[in-house]
Amino acid sequence: MAHCAPAIAQDRAVTATLLHRRWQSLVILLLLATSALALEAPAPYALAQRIDLVTLLPPPPAAGSAADKEDLAQLLALQHSRSEAELELAKADAQASVFRFADALGDGFTAASLPHTAQLFERLTRSIGAVVNPVKDHWNRPRPFVASSAIQPQMRPDGATYPSGHGALARLYAIVLADLLPAQRRPIFERADRFARGRLVIGVHYPSDIEAGSIAASVIAAELRQQDDFRRDFAAAREELAAWQSKTVGKD
Repeated sequence: MAHCAPAIAQDRAVTATLLHRRWQSLVILLLLATSALALEAPAPYALAQRIDLVTLLPPPPAAGSAADKEDLAQLLALQHSRSEAELELAKADAQASVFRFADALGDGFTAASLPHTAQLFERLTRSIGAVVNPVKDHWNRPRPFVASSAIQPQMRPDGATYPSGHGALARLYAIVLADLLPAQRRPIFERADRFARGRLVIGVHYPSDIEAGSIAASVIAAELRQQDDFRRDFAAAREELAAWQSKTVGKD
């Protein structure tokens, strides 16, 4: 047994070394995978240096003004009339994704099926804050549930309320989607209206916030159409969606 002890110790040392090397390899692979994902994350479009929404958008209604009171009155009326179905849709739409439009375009409208389309709209989503957030910071209009205890919100997002970032995204999604799929223009914009209205339904924005977001989206869309990288992404998405539509029609 005495002669076996050194051999056993040596085997244990070899095993420990192998395990250590395997752990090192695993850590390296995980780091490489994380780095690859970071590299694949689409960069936002260059908008902040080209659009100044602070000067382009009208100011929000002043606190206590007739327009401000009308904003609140509309929210309170909606709070009394909203249905459970409207609430559930609005809560789900809080996830800012163009693929929430699948109920207007078909179940096959998914990121997995349409990677180029997904990249285009992911870049749009990442881009909008750079031009909308400075307006929020400038006017610093309180959220409806902060301004009035009568509002019963279904969630409590941070930050100022004017203009609505989700409202801007809804309209921007619709503008670009309708350019990509002109035959579906009506259902696309109807879905965008429901998307934006949901922010009123859950009590986190005023109607004037949504209106300002819609104006912002039109300004952003006009600027994007001048950018080469947007046009390249748009062309790739258009080709992909045309192929997707032809397959969908074939199945029908």
